[in-house]
Amino acid sequence: MTLDILHIILILISFAAIIYAIISRNMILRIKKKAEEKTQKRLNEEIRILQDNLQRQNVLYEDLKKDKQKTKTKSIETNQINIDANALILEQKKLEQDKKEFSEKNKRLWEMSLSIQKEKQHITLLKNDIEKKHRSVTDSIRYASRIQRAVLPNVNTLKECFSDYFLFWKPREIVSGDYYWFKQSKDIIAFTVADCTGHGVPGAFMSLIGITFLNDICANINENTLPSDILEELRRLVINALSQDVSEHEPQDGMDITFCILNLKTKKLKLSGANNPLYIIRDGSLTEYKTVKTPVGYHPRPKKFETIEIDVLSNDYLYMFSDGFADQFNGITKRKVTYNKFKELLIEIWKENPSSENQTKRLEEFITSWRNDYPQMDDILIGGYCIK
Repeated sequence: MTLDILHIILILISFAAIIYAIISRNMILRIKKKAEEKTQKRLNEEIRILQDNLQRQNVLYEDLKKDKQKTKTKSIETNQINIDANALILEQKKLEQDKKEFSEKNKRLWEMSLSIQKEKQHITLLKNDIEKKHRSVTDSIRYASRIQRAVLPNVNTLKECFSDYFLFWKPREIVSGDYYWFKQSKDIIAFTVADCTGHGVPGAFMSLIGITFLNDICANINENTLPSDILEELRRLVINALSQDVSEHEPQDGMDITFCILNLKTKKLKLSGANNPLYIIRDGSLTEYKTVKTPVGYHPRPKKFETIEIDVLSNDYLYMFSDGFADQFNGITKRKVTYNKFKELLIEIWKENPSSENQTKRLEEFITSWRNDYPQMDDILIGGYCIK
């Protein structure tokens, strides 16, 4: 009995111990859970606080960034404003300097304008004076041209002595250094074409000297007169008249000339010349008669003039000329006509139509086309004479 009670007591104690253990365990678990919940709550609170702090820090960081950017922008804007202000100051100073320089330039331009105006007035006065003098000189030269033409022989003589003739005379200026001359005495006619040194007024003076001397030398011309003797005497008179000194080395004045004496009955032609030749076209063929290479005037090594005798026929065309036509320059190529081209042209024109009108017309057309607005470089004179 006692053992059963003890056994029951042990069983109760064991059961109570188990119950206590279970209760203790549950209480421990509840305490642990509460502790964990409390700890978790505290941790969550701390996490929340940390998150809040972090958020505030982020907001603050962003604000700081924005403030820094604004500060930087403001700094840049401030610097730019300072730069722009300095640039404006410099630009203003430059504008003031430019304004000052512009004002000075305007002043100088005004002074220059006044000076130019005065100079223009002076030039106008000079121009008017020069034009007045030019008109006076031109009028004088034109009057001299009338005198020059007046002293030339009357062409009616040529009409009586030749079946046809032409004188293609083109002075470079108003008066000419080229001249023609002729004189008839019964059945004898002396005729010439001469080219004096220079052109214009100096050449014209020389031509007057030549014409005057020839009138004196040939006052008593006859069938026995030699053209070479006439040129010798003409040379002597020119040298004496111009006081040409053989010791001088500068160019001397004189003339190149072709001089002929023709017996109209016998058709005997006597020729002499200084540098310039004579051309004769017969039946379309041109013959050249060369003369002595020495001028009428001073020359350091003068040659004696010679006389050439030629039998001419009716319809022979004789040509005397200065070097003016052959020496004219082409307006495009700047080349001269040359004597070869001149001879070819004379033959071509003669074959086309030997009349004086046609020859004069064709020579004019050729030289005008050849020059092509290029200025005339020298006096031009061509004398053409057709034997009866």
